Amino acid sequence: MARARADGWWYPWIFVAAMGVVVLVNGALVAFALESWTGLETVGHYEKGLAYNRDLAAAQAQAERGWRFAFALDGIAGTGDTRTGTLSATFADRDGTPLTDLEVRAVIRRPIAEGYDREVTLASAGHGRYGAPAVFPLPGQWEVRIHAYRGDTVFQESRRVSLP
Repeated sequence: MARARADGWWYPWIFVAAMGVVVLVNGALVAFALESWTGLETVGHYEKGLAYNRDLAAAQAQAERGWRFAFALDGIAGTGDTRTGTLSATFADRDGTPLTDLEVRAVIRRPIAEGYDREVTLASAGHGRYGAPAVFPLPGQWEVRIHAYRGDTVFQESRRVSLP
């Protein structure tokens, strides 16, 4: 004679099915994580971390040099998502004398997305003022890092700008 199944014989299968759903969802999340943005945008981030003390010493030397810096982004205009404007930077020494013999570059970065970074060389406009047109492919926040070079002397300063 065949034995009848006990009431609730299928309860353990509820647990097995629930665990199967958990494994499937976790597998989907792992697949998405492996194919999405890594979050690393800095090239050579490990080496830059090792050079931290050198960067602190360079920042101290820059502060002791006493160069004054003014930054402006003027004439913002645009159609669609693209914005254009004129980047300008003005440099003076500790005594207020304009620094006219610098090589100046601006690195424009989109902090929240990769693939939009660009570099612009700022030409001398006289009296320590340097400028160049710049294109921003998207509205929103941008970081503009100004690098000025005079021989082995390096100056850098960063500003955040928000474009409508």
